[in-house]
Amino acid sequence: MLDKLLNYNNIYQLWLNRGSTYEMAVELTLRQLDSLEAIAADDESWEMLLEISARGRNTDAWLAADWPSGFDELLICVPLCKLVDWDCSRCTVGSRQENNSCAMDYSLFGYIGELVKSADRKGLIDHINDARKLLKNPGFQWNVHTCMLEPIDQ
Repeated sequence: MLDKLLNYNNIYQLWLNRGSTYEMAVELTLRQLDSLEAIAADDESWEMLLEISARGRNTDAWLAADWPSGFDELLICVPLCKLVDWDCSRCTVGSRQENNSCAMDYSLFGYIGELVKSADRKGLIDHINDARKLLKNPGFQWNVHTCMLEPIDQ
């Protein structure tokens, strides 16, 4: 089950091979979210994710390339990050979370790490659904102060 979630090199190469477009970045990010949800829904994989996440987070700030020996929530959104060359204010997600980086603990993707660290399985699955909603609908934004999805005021 863990192999459904691609590491940094694999997801980045797949995005390059499929044209490096915005649409493909969103599609592959959604695919990574689907894979993470499958891991969270499976008892054995969930326990493995918790163990992997607990290893090394305090000593290694960039675990996205280490998956599956280390877990970093940023491996979910690698195509989006590469699309804007890490300029978060240009990203469809960053621009809708006060231009904050997804490396921030309470950003849309950063919050995934917080939920995994606290072993909040239901919260993670609910949050994955919020992340999907934001990626599919430009009418939503992520509030980094409340960790909630909100409609954008028109």
